[in-house]
Amino acid sequence: MTAPSDDARRDRFGNPIDPKVGYARGRIITGEVDEVRRQAHAHAIMRDRFVRHGDAGVFNLTGLIRGYPLADGDSEALQSYVHYNARRGDELEQAALARMGGDPARHSGFLANRVTSGVLAVMVTLLQRGDRVLSIVADDRSHPSIKQAVDMAGGQFDEAVGIDAFAEAIAHGPRPAMVTVTAISPSKRHLPAPDALRAIALARAAGALVMIDDAHMAARISLYDEPPGLLLGDPDIAVWSLDKHVIGPRSGFVAGRSELITRIKARALSLGVEAQIGPQLSGLRAIEAFDPAPIRAARDMAGRILDAIQPEMDGRAYMAGAGVAVGGEDFLEIARRRANDTSSTIVPIEAMAFTAMVILERFGGVTIPASGMPGSACTFRLMTYPDGARMGEETIAAAARTAMQSLVAALNDPETVRRTILGG
Repeated sequence: MTAPSDDARRDRFGNPIDPKVGYARGRIITGEVDEVRRQAHAHAIMRDRFVRHGDAGVFNLTGLIRGYPLADGDSEALQSYVHYNARRGDELEQAALARMGGDPARHSGFLANRVTSGVLAVMVTLLQRGDRVLSIVADDRSHPSIKQAVDMAGGQFDEAVGIDAFAEAIAHGPRPAMVTVTAISPSKRHLPAPDALRAIALARAAGALVMIDDAHMAARISLYDEPPGLLLGDPDIAVWSLDKHVIGPRSGFVAGRSELITRIKARALSLGVEAQIGPQLSGLRAIEAFDPAPIRAARDMAGRILDAIQPEMDGRAYMAGAGVAVGGEDFLEIARRRANDTSSTIVPIEAMAFTAMVILERFGGVTIPASGMPGSACTFRLMTYPDGARMGEETIAAAARTAMQSLVAALNDPETVRRTILGG
């Protein structure tokens, strides 16, 4: 289906959806300032648990690493940007393009400090004011950074859910200047390669540029045996995150046709969103160390956890790649039905933050709704990469059950929910 206009969108509980992030704000999480407070509270809990228990008290269930792996001798290159540029060439670009399936004769790329900033550089470089950008996602929504970047470039953003709705939108709407294809959504919904290829073919027929949001490429190629970004229909641009199921820093590699990348990179430099020398070198080391085997093992563990928690989730849990998830609205609906509740004022994003904090406080599991940035997907999600094996299947399943039970008990106690999310 084609997504309704921003003014008309409400969640299933009747709450108006904030078009900036794609979910409803509430009375506790009223905006991004509260989400930053929520994140800060989560970090404080993490520090406290580490002081009391060491590494045995904190487990990464986010699917994100954001580390800085380095090799012996790398410190010499990191003394200053002069040392770095005197010692390093284009190894990062070569390694990233090779992993993304690029052809050095046609493609080039650069590292931005985030996928979000890379997408911003793409949109403000390639769009003209009033240009239509048509997005396709398998379910849910694309990352908020895409719409925000289109808005900042003065474009018009439209989104279609599923290939049939996309085909309808491209056939009967204004001609898009660009099509964005989200290969795996923020809530970990996968757009199968045949659908992506059909969407790209339709975009080409309409004369549109094509950008693939392949932030989760490492998981996609590991779990679905699909081609890397630049080999998936030969897009004009593809973006890949080096921290999602990769052990690198928070950063985004922007790759594509060389004549476009030259312009986009120049704009990124002028905006100051290019990655600095630390992320560049550690990004290279992360690409060199990439191994799909642990990701596949985490997926197998997630399958067993899914079976264990499905009764508690009324059969609505789903495989989120190397993890398990339940949509935020589904999770809250289950809890309200079990509590026979019809009057709770909690919105789904608050339910997600509350349950995430419960899991963090009681089990040490760090999840996206606790530690993520403003705009993170409104989804109950337990990723078994990288720390699922360390935390243990039974403990993760117990955490999921406890989260549901705690939410049922707190539905009509907004002050407890507020303190749990934001602190005292």
